[in-house]
Amino acid sequence: MKNVFYYLDYYGNLTFDEVHFNDIDGLIFALLSYVKLKDIVPSDRFKTISLKQACVLFLSKYSEKDFKKEDWLFPSSYKLMVILANSKRYTSCKLGHFVIKTDKNGQFGALTIRAGDITYLSFEGTDSEVIGWKEDFELMYKFPIQSQIHAADYFNTTLTLFDRKVYLGGHSKGGNLAMYAYMYGKESFKKRVVQVYNFDGPGFLKDVLSSSLYEEMESKLKMVVPKESVVGMLLGHRDYMVVNSSAKGVLQHDAFTWECFGGFFVPSILSKKSKKLEMNLEEYLQGMSKEERKNFVETFFAVFEKTSIQNIMQLKELKISTLLNIMKEFKNVPSSTKRNLVAVLRMLITGMN
Repeated sequence: MKNVFYYLDYYGNLTFDEVHFNDIDGLIFALLSYVKLKDIVPSDRFKTISLKQACVLFLSKYSEKDFKKEDWLFPSSYKLMVILANSKRYTSCKLGHFVIKTDKNGQFGALTIRAGDITYLSFEGTDSEVIGWKEDFELMYKFPIQSQIHAADYFNTTLTLFDRKVYLGGHSKGGNLAMYAYMYGKESFKKRVVQVYNFDGPGFLKDVLSSSLYEEMESKLKMVVPKESVVGMLLGHRDYMVVNSSAKGVLQHDAFTWECFGGFFVPSILSKKSKKLEMNLEEYLQGMSKEERKNFVETFFAVFEKTSIQNIMQLKELKISTLLNIMKEFKNVPSSTKRNLVAVLRMLITGMN
């Protein structure tokens, strides 16, 4: 299968002058913000480290075995750092302003990548921790969430006079943050933005979708979702490209499984399951007040609490029969809510196995 690694193997020794920056580069830069670069990449926005140096330091800090112990959502990130360390295309890239914040309100991470005349602000998405997934679902009733505020602040404080060709991007929640950062960014900075990437990230509530800020941002937006998208179906989007994936179910959220050819994604058609999820969530939310949506999300994540699940990967161990028994405990929850909870969780569980 031709994926990100095939792209790196084929184009890794070609500079950006020889093969211009494209969507696959955009995805690679979005995925870089997931890599644990604390104490490797400077947090100071005026200091940088070369990508090659960062890779060398990272690989001296972690072995592949240690990396897997971390239980990160994307184990292929280790392989990515190994390849980038020896890639002519990327080793001259400069990394800086690495920020990571995690507390009871959620998680936020961001990284600035400069490659020639290109500046890419990469926003970290949801990792495997349940707290991050909960923040995704909070978007159903809350605007803005804490990480969106952090994203806009990051955009407004990172760029310099020398950043003229700017890209914003992120995978999962990071894609949503990229959109929000542009929408609520300084006008002088927004003029420099070439494109906003949302790779399988949540959308926005209906009133935000109809706002002038969203319409302005949409003209620069490129959204990509896998054919069995789950996270990308949360809330509203007006347009997106569907890409083929070698994985199944929720595991297609791993962008390393997405197929590409050259600098382009291999197009596909959204699966019936994802279409149904998108339609059901839209219909379900339309008939609910924000308070009811909040109750839905709190009930949904109470399931994780009752099963002591703190990491989404633990869903592999959760049986549908156990889930149904837990649902019976929520006596005051309407049957329609229970059905939707079971439907979403069933899709997650079956996708993990």
